[in-house]
Amino acid sequence: MKRASHFFRRMNGCALLGSVVIPLCLLHAASNLSSFRPGQDWKDTDGRIIDCHAGNIIYQAETETFFWFGEHRGSPSGVACYSSTDLYNWKNRGIALNKSAAGLGGGIIERPKVAYNATTKKYVMWFHYDSPSYSLAHQGVALCDSAPGPYAFLEHFAPNGNESRDMGMFSDDDGRTYIGYASANNSVVRIVELSGDYLEVTENDSITGAHCEGPAFLRWNGTYYLLTSLCSGWDPNQSSYYTSPNVVGTYRKGYGDDRTGNPCADDPEKTTTTYDSQPSSILKLPGYANGFIYIGDRWNGVGSTRSQYVFLPVFITEKGYMRLPWYDEWNLDVFTPISIDGKNPYRLRTAVDEHAAGGRGLHLVDLLGRNAPHLYFSGGNRMMMNLDRAHAGDALSKGMYLVR
Repeated sequence: MKRASHFFRRMNGCALLGSVVIPLCLLHAASNLSSFRPGQDWKDTDGRIIDCHAGNIIYQAETETFFWFGEHRGSPSGVACYSSTDLYNWKNRGIALNKSAAGLGGGIIERPKVAYNATTKKYVMWFHYDSPSYSLAHQGVALCDSAPGPYAFLEHFAPNGNESRDMGMFSDDDGRTYIGYASANNSVVRIVELSGDYLEVTENDSITGAHCEGPAFLRWNGTYYLLTSLCSGWDPNQSSYYTSPNVVGTYRKGYGDDRTGNPCADDPEKTTTTYDSQPSSILKLPGYANGFIYIGDRWNGVGSTRSQYVFLPVFITEKGYMRLPWYDEWNLDVFTPISIDGKNPYRLRTAVDEHAAGGRGLHLVDLLGRNAPHLYFSGGNRMMMNLDRAHAGDALSKGMYLVR
């Protein structure tokens, strides 16, 4: 048997399987769950309902761990943190920011977002902070040396003098980070670049007319996408997406010929409620060419500890339209692994079909780095099955990845 390191080695928190790079955390996670089930009750590894609403997820490459931050609606009130190595199974890491301990007990903390600053090596949290009457409309900032916390509250203020409510956060490939927030009584979205340490706003500020809440961002092929909900309190409504060539710029509804800006346009039964959810954030998934996950909240008429989560894949079509399809259950196989050279991303199923149809076979390795020629991975029981031309169409990846 050849040495495993020849086929399977680490690269910045990823596994190198020939020509495909996959985050190790998504390969070797020991799990009870192996899929997302949008809108269903979701329990942590201790068997308790996850209480982590309207937040975001970040990935820590050195520990191969995802951290999920969100509103903790139970006691104590504040910001919760959960961690996972596979995005399906989450461990409760406690309260990242305790509202009372931070001296914010008389106010409201909503929509917390966290980003890691590689220069200062600090984790920075931003959140909408308001009075019980929602007349303050500030953004709050907190800081920590580690992802789970506890975070030290720094200040709350009106960014560049503007009232600010629902907020989202976006970190670009160059390390610059931005917040977008509803302003002017939710009639516009302001997007502003943060300072180099992520602790303050800069004067690089823009405004887009959109009566909305729940801003979330992604970037695809040089275009920036802004996803928002309408304003209907705790009730779900139709989301809209906007696009711009510049992250701090004026956004237009939709893209190209699609000026409806409806990401659920392909599902008319649920288009008016965004699958009974409101956008919270969009996770850019490491190791995948098109890996974007919509993170939404199903409030059920009132925010509570038992409000469910709606995680769905976000796709950008060949025409540049944003689409958010519904799945009763799904896993990360819907996305395309990234090639090591960045030039040849493709699905395993496509490669199997092509190789089998051409009689060339398919060169795979198992997770121990052993050769597994003319085999493919099948099912949830982690067994290798024989592959021939007749079965090539069924050879969909469930965890085994292409070498070459």
